[in-house]
Amino acid sequence: MSESAFNRTEAAIDRLGTAIDRLESAAARVGAGDLLLAGELRDARDQQAALADTNRVVSARLDQAIARLRTLLEE
Repeated sequence: MSESAFNRTEAAIDRLGTAIDRLESAAARVGAGDLLLAGELRDARDQQAALADTNRVVSARLDQAIARLRTLLEE
């Protein structure tokens, strides 16, 4: 193998190594993005569950208040 061919091969190997590093870095960012989205989804589900609980409590209180008002109006 001539020195020129060796230098070109070495340069190609360096470029390949750089490309692999960039791909690994991009894959890590995508993975971190997936983790972030999963956390946001979990938070949104927790918030939805809390709001559903609050809705049930408010609904029950409103039903009680309506029932009392009906009782008062019937008297």
